[in-house]
Order: sequence, then structure tokens, then C-alpha cells
Amino acid sequence: MQRREFLATSAVALGLPGWAHAQDDDIAALYAQAKQEGKVVMYTSVPSFLLDRWKVLFKAKYPGVEVEFFRSGTGKVLARIETESRAGALGGDVVWMADPTAFNSMVAQKQLLAYRPPEWQHIKLAKQPDGYFVAGRILVGCLLANPKAGGAGVKSYADLTKPALKGKVAIASPLVSGSTHVIDGTLWKDPRFGWKYFEQLKKNDVLVLNDVPDVARAVASGERAAGISLTLYKYQPEYANSPMEVVLPTEGAVTMASPLGIFAKAPHPAAAKLFYRFLLSPIAQTVLAEAGIYPARDDVPAPNGLPDYDKLKKLLPDFDWIENSRRENQAKWREVFGG
Repeated sequence: MQRREFLATSAVALGLPGWAHAQDDDIAALYAQAKQEGKVVMYTSVPSFLLDRWKVLFKAKYPGVEVEFFRSGTGKVLARIETESRAGALGGDVVWMADPTAFNSMVAQKQLLAYRPPEWQHIKLAKQPDGYFVAGRILVGCLLANPKAGGAGVKSYADLTKPALKGKVAIASPLVSGSTHVIDGTLWKDPRFGWKYFEQLKKNDVLVLNDVPDVARAVASGERAAGISLTLYKYQPEYANSPMEVVLPTEGAVTMASPLGIFAKAPHPAAAKLFYRFLLSPIAQTVLAEAGIYPARDDVPAPNGLPDYDKLKKLLPDFDWIENSRRENQAKWREVFGG
């Protein structure tokens, strides 16, 4: 999968084949069918606090359609999809994960539905040309630092390897976290870092946790002074009074379009389309911005306290390389850090 297919520029995105024929199912008709189906099920790695908020808003707008989630790290979500697909009993309707590389294989296996509703016209980044998935949000990898725990002055990825932060840094596992797989993959590929950087982190007694929220908790509590995570965790209510700060690395922040799609064999196809369109609507996208996540829509402002997306200094992932090197890098990770 070429990076340009996923991180498409505005001009390319607006020139997608069949754009003029974007599907415009009547919302009222979709809603009527969705009520007959009774519910929609999403498989996702999106944090629970966002899912809870969307569930309330969706049910208020579309009463009679229940919303259920299977929420876990990307690795476990993919494992469930694989297991259920092999059994011929996929239970999910909608899928939304942090790591876009997984969606390429789902397209190849014909697991996703091609669907381009009108909401697509407001999304200028990361639209799969044939309509199989679209960016629902833009995640930004960052540093989290706690000045009261020794994290004052942390400005770069390189800072995490300094002796002053020995035993004071936390990172997540790319074997569990999809966003970490992309962040780490970007650093592995970058000649300024590579595996040498992670070996330096290891020598600096870095703490490896399962997922990015675990890193946020460790930094916010003062257990660790700094870590690699995502911007959104500073915006959670539980951290409102925490000294933890978002630091955009001087080398650039790793940005990743987080893809959203509909399963081709969704048990509740109308409810799936209705919920998909809701998630791409201004009200759902505003929930993202309020939570410190860049919305995919071009008519919803960036999160408070963060620069506009166009002004953000970025490290762009090479998704081709990350996807093609997955097994090799997972083996190397186990060699350096263990299981």
C-alpha cells in the first residue's frame, strides 16, 4: 500500500474516482432500517471515554438503535476479527483502529465494504480511493512530561535517552498498541533513531508498559517523568489537574490517520452505515477535538492548545515499510525488550 493512497493530499482526495457519485442514502430510510436491526456493533481501539460519549449522543439522535463495542488494543481487535472471520461468524459491523496498515490486508481479503457517503467531502486526508476506509481522526504521537517528577526540560525524543532520565521514562509496546507500532515504526525507519535509539532507551532503564494510556497514567502519577504517548490523554478529565504536559517533539510529531470502515458482511448493515455517518458528522468530530484529537473533518477546529494541523511539524510514517517490516520488527522488539 503506497503512503500516498492513505495520506492523500487534498487535490488527490478531491479527485477520487466516482466522487461525484458518492452514496447518499437517505438518513431517514437508514434510520428506519437500523431500528429494525436493533443495534450496531463496533470493533475498535478507540478509548472508552470517547465511545461512551458517542453512545449517548447517537442514542439521543437515533433512539431505538443500541450501540455495542468490543474495545481493546489493536492487536487483540485484529485477533478477534481473524478468529471470527475464519469461523464465518464475524460479529462486528464497524471497525475503527489506530494502525492503518491493518486495513490494507482487510481490503485484500474483501472484508470491508466500499462506501463513500456525503460526509467524505469534508475529509481531505486519508481516503482510500475505492471507498473501503477513511480517516476518522488524526492521532498525534507526542511526549508526555511531568515537571514535578523530573520531566522539566524534556523537548525531544533524544532527551529520553539522557542520563538524567535514567529509570524515569515509560513507553508502550508495539506488540499491543497500534499507535505505538506506527510511532516506533517511524522512528525505526528514521536514520536519526533506528534500533540504536531503542537500545539506548533500554540501557536507560525504560519502563515498557502495554498501551499508551498506561504510559499516560505512569507520567501523570509521577511514577515516571516522561514517556511516549498521544496528545489525547492530557485532555481526559482524570488528568485535568495533573502537572502532566503535552510536548510536541522538536524532531517532529508522528501523525497517523486512524481509519474507519464498515465490514462487508456486517450483521446490521443499515445501522452500520448510520453509525459510520454519525462518526464522521460534525457533532462526533467535535467530541474528538474536545478530547485533544485532531478531527478528520476540515470544518471542525483543532484541539485547544495545539497548533492547526497544517502548522504542526510532522514525522510522516512510511506505512509501506512499517507494514512490510512488521514481522522483522516484532522479532527485533522481542529480542531487545522481551515478549
